[in-house]
Amino acid sequence: MTAGDRRADSEAQVDDFFEVLAQLTVEDVFLLGQLWSEEDEATRRRAWQRAKPAIELARLTDLLDEARRDVGAWMQATPSDFQGISGLLGRQADDVSVRRHAAPAVLDAVAGLLAGADLYPDETNALLRPWRAVTDDEEDARTAAG
Repeated sequence: MTAGDRRADSEAQVDDFFEVLAQLTVEDVFLLGQLWSEEDEATRRRAWQRAKPAIELARLTDLLDEARRDVGAWMQATPSDFQGISGLLGRQADDVSVRRHAAPAVLDAVAGLLAGADLYPDETNALLRPWRAVTDDEEDARTAAG
């Protein structure tokens, strides 16, 4: 795979990733954060130590930076968080805290996607397992309904 092919593939993966993220329910996002917190922190840290240079070497740092900005925007309150009866009762503000709790899981998953085969399997799993656990269930449900 050429560098250009890897970049195009990585861009497509990150785009698909954020499309799925936008479709997750609050319950899914809560589960994502919960599953992430149960992963081994030392393995996650080691995975990041290998992922960062791999991402830099592949010249994909700008994609990671863009993902960080997108996650930052995703976890902020929006006007729609305060619409309807749930917003008036303050329940939607809880959605913001759920997104903020899950943000590290989202960034880990993006790093896992971008670093790809440059990580050891246990490192890839530490970064991507929470995301896959949540989204595999979503994909199964969509397939069954479709």
